[in-house]
Amino acid sequence: MRDYLLLAIVFGSIPFILMRPWIGVLMWTWIGLMNPHLATWGIAKAFPVAKTVGLTALVALFLDSNRKPVPWNKSLILMALMFIMFIITSTTAWMPQNAFYKLILVFKIFLMMFVSTMLIYGKYRVRIFFLIIALSIGFYGIKGGVFSLATGGQFRVWGPGNSFIGDNNSMGLALNMILPLFVFMPREESNRYLRMGLRCSAPLIAIAALFTYSRGALLGLCVVCVFMFPKLKQKALVVFLLIPLILYGITKIPDKYFNRAETIGTYEQDKSAMTRLQAWSVAWNIAIDRPLTGAGFDFNTGSEYRWLSYSAHKFLAMGYDTSRAAHSIYFQILGDHGFIGLFLFLSLLFFTMYDLRRIRKQAVVIESKKWIANYALPLEIGLWGYIVSGAFLSLAYFDLFYCYVGAAAILQRELYTNSENIGEN
Repeated sequence: MRDYLLLAIVFGSIPFILMRPWIGVLMWTWIGLMNPHLATWGIAKAFPVAKTVGLTALVALFLDSNRKPVPWNKSLILMALMFIMFIITSTTAWMPQNAFYKLILVFKIFLMMFVSTMLIYGKYRVRIFFLIIALSIGFYGIKGGVFSLATGGQFRVWGPGNSFIGDNNSMGLALNMILPLFVFMPREESNRYLRMGLRCSAPLIAIAALFTYSRGALLGLCVVCVFMFPKLKQKALVVFLLIPLILYGITKIPDKYFNRAETIGTYEQDKSAMTRLQAWSVAWNIAIDRPLTGAGFDFNTGSEYRWLSYSAHKFLAMGYDTSRAAHSIYFQILGDHGFIGLFLFLSLLFFTMYDLRRIRKQAVVIESKKWIANYALPLEIGLWGYIVSGAFLSLAYFDLFYCYVGAAAILQRELYTNSENIGEN
């Protein structure tokens, strides 16, 4: 039944996408972030739902006379340069066949991000676009928060298998990124029930992030909360509600959660932490050996012997003799694409954050543009969650991050657009 329902939604959306191409962006974003097909068990699980929607959206894009040009800012230019770099490093990769397979996946993410900047414009479309982003990931946060409360936090919160957010660590990072959306988007939400729903969902998402049992997610959540608190309008009320909740939670959270968190300070004794350090050392040594191109996408999928040959001897002496993922967005890019790739990636992070901060400061003093500031703020804070939690995860090509880059470019264009009524159709 679930399979047929999903397929009915996908095929039923095709006429609407052809009539209003921006709906194709919404559908692609929903499928790409939430992965609803992975919650099915039959025909829908193997059916190319994303490809169907994506191709329809591309056809509709070329038929749409109202599409906007790509708002080329520094971040989008850097993304284009990154992709050119990815093509070059794929031709010199350790495993060219695997690298080109991953290159195609990244191309789809980048392409649809650029398409979104052409079709999402005007306050109405921006609002719906942000709601789709928030709810697609937030669904798992709300479900995970309720599950954690019901089970006393005894089990980890996971995402849909075989997706970017399939494991607990990646799920925690994604929840950290979208939590600020649930906190600040209600300021621009006129629907009373939706506004209340977003606000009530925020604590559940934070709880779900905690009970992914991911130490990286815990650090990211702390940073996100530190950045959010000064921007809250009712700080005293929040503190008043949080103090008894924290005190109650401390008595109910399982001891294994605290034991897990305490290993942050004793990483030398933790196998997971030490294998991460080994993977980082391998990425660094590969970049030293191949500074311009790295080893190509997924440098850990080639010859295990070759991977281990770049490992520091102390890790081999400790018995860590298996190739592993980079476990860091920074070292993942470094090992895959060398120092040039890392420079482009760090520049993309910096300029996206810089633009969001500037957009927010400029928009907040213009009465008709304040709504832009209320969308730029959660993106900026959410990216801090990606920067911190991503230091421990191989999510350099995470579609949610590039979705935020595109959303930032959209908001920057809206800041300098005079019309407030476009985009409602």
